[in-house]
Amino acid sequence: MQAHDLISILPELLLLVTACAVLLIDTFLKKDKTALVAVSVTGLLASGVISLALVGQDRVAFSGMLALNSWAVFFNVLFAFAGALTVLMSSDYLEAHKRHMGEYYVLLVFAVIGIDLMAASRDLISFYVSLELMAISSYILAGFFRYRSKSTEASIKYFLSGVFASAIMLYGISLIYGLTGATNFAAIATRVGDGKLTSGLILAVLLVAIGLAFKVSAVPFHFWTPDAYQGAPTPIAGFFSVGPKAAAFSVIVAAFVVAFPQSAREWGVFFIVLSVITMVIGNLFGLVQTNIKRMLAYSSIAHAGYLLAAVGAIGFSGNLYPGVTLFIYLAAYTFMNLGAFGVLTYLKGQLPDKFDYSLKQFAGLGRRSPWACSLLSLFLLSLTGIPGTAGFIGKFYVFGSVVNAHLTWLAVLGVILSAVSAYYYLRVIIYMFFKEPEEELEIRHSISGGMAAALTLCATATIVIGLLPSWLYDAAARAIGTISG
Repeated sequence: MQAHDLISILPELLLLVTACAVLLIDTFLKKDKTALVAVSVTGLLASGVISLALVGQDRVAFSGMLALNSWAVFFNVLFAFAGALTVLMSSDYLEAHKRHMGEYYVLLVFAVIGIDLMAASRDLISFYVSLELMAISSYILAGFFRYRSKSTEASIKYFLSGVFASAIMLYGISLIYGLTGATNFAAIATRVGDGKLTSGLILAVLLVAIGLAFKVSAVPFHFWTPDAYQGAPTPIAGFFSVGPKAAAFSVIVAAFVVAFPQSAREWGVFFIVLSVITMVIGNLFGLVQTNIKRMLAYSSIAHAGYLLAAVGAIGFSGNLYPGVTLFIYLAAYTFMNLGAFGVLTYLKGQLPDKFDYSLKQFAGLGRRSPWACSLLSLFLLSLTGIPGTAGFIGKFYVFGSVVNAHLTWLAVLGVILSAVSAYYYLRVIIYMFFKEPEEELEIRHSISGGMAAALTLCATATIVIGLLPSWLYDAAARAIGTISG
């Protein structure tokens, strides 16, 4: 290991120091945990700032295992925001459940380190180690409320599904190494050469793709998602829906584009098929949900389908423009989906313990908490893809890139299913503002500065990206331009 290797992972080293500091400080605190929130948010945002300061370095580290370039910076900044927003949304929620512990923030920071390194990985070994760091932290966070049966169930299901997916993926990685003698993405491409993949290598690639499909909640590898999201702490469910998913998509694009360019059309077809199934199942199952957290879980599955369409378009078209649109969508989705989960977190803290996110409990809520319901409406409209919001820009770019790849039928299907999703998104808005409640639930109307800041940032980003997307497009284009590391 050399000095320049450490420079490449400065953001992650800072996060490691942050996690250790939180763990140490927590031993000296009794009830007031404000210091833990401050240290965690400062460390996460500082890692994003350091990443931006390293723009233009364009180097590889640890013998080509990790890359420091615009690609890594794009995701480091995105994950820093996702982690910081999750921390800000968590304080009051944890206090209300009497589980405000330093370990929560430590695990969250370690999960961010894992997804940072996943995005920067240019080697199957570094990717797998980073994945497991993220996954182990996530399993524990999903069951953080261990005294609740649903939280324990969420953790167990997430763990079993994750271990199963990791085993499949690791077997595929071992086959790739056995057949090519390499684990570095670029080295694999060199060993394979210009010829088509052998049957053994096709099997190996398929196993890796299936393992990654588990991580992005693609159908039929999605069964863990609704239960894990419903049972996990609400801020953590929001984090699951954006951070690990975005990291997995970054690996999918990097691994398949760099390591297997000669078979782009074949893996493109695989992801297109996966996209169709995922979009259809995610939206159809979302229609019948009466629990808002489960509805957002199926919504995240549907959105994974839209993103997979862009991945398929990369392989099918042979150019990287769909990758630019995919990155735009990931950034837009991060803020609007975290914002939706943030409002649910706020409402859970304001309403009695019997509030369980069921649709009927949202009836008439718009009159009792108008600002929170207005924010939730904004995020739901963005998820629908209404013009003027980040969600519209994301879908516009992604479906446009799919059309440019001569897959017009896939784009039309995506638009139709987006219209279908409007039913279960707008239904929540109708309940909040136009339905009479069966039971009046008393709301305390208090909000912490952290929650207010997080929701304001999510709402602002949702509107700014929707109205002024050019800066995000430029950042995404610079990122995809350094895909080879």
